[in-house]
Formats: sequence, C-alpha cells, structure tokens
Amino acid sequence: MDYVVLKEDSASGMIAINKSVFQVIAEITLRDIENIVIPSGSSFQRKPVSVKIENNQLKVEADVRVNYGANVTDTCGLAQSKIYENITFMTGYKPADVRVNVVGFEI
Repeated sequence: MDYVVLKEDSASGMIAINKSVFQVIAEITLRDIENIVIPSGSSFQRKPVSVKIENNQLKVEADVRVNYGANVTDTCGLAQSKIYENITFMTGYKPADVRVNVVGFEI
C-alpha cells in the first residue's frame, strides 16, 4: 500500500495521503535541524528517508550523519521528535514509529 487512509466513506469518497508526502516532510524537517547532515547517495543506494505503511500504520526511518562533536543522543532525539511533530501537524496523522539511524559523522 502506498498511502494512508485518513477518512473512508465520506460524501466525496476516500481521503488518503501518499507515502511520498510523509517522506518529503521528514526530509525537509531534517534539513532544518542543527548538527544533522542528510547523506547524499548514489542512485544505487537507498534514499536517506524511507517510509513504510503496514496495516494503515506509518513507519519512518531516516539515515543521517551527525556533525563531529555534537551530542548524538540529543541530536537524534530532537530529529525523531521534530519528524513526528511535523508529520502530525501537517497531515493530522500520527506516525506509529520514527527511527533515526546514524550512518556516519561529518567533520
């Protein structure tokens, strides 16, 4: 399934959001967080933010690089909460799981 159903059986049909919308929101959120760098990958690598929808539950996973010397725990915790807050605020849908994976450090 490539979308989350927000409202079924309304007068005009079903209201749903495509998973690419959640992915874009997460990527924009990460760009605004200090000490986080989104890794640039080649076309053969997976994207830095992946979104899965299983049983109408949203799961977001982001691979990030952290600036050298920054507190990794605080930075990743902030990224998780900001992604959750922005997706909830912009779409009205609460993610079931948000994971931030550190894949390296930026010097």
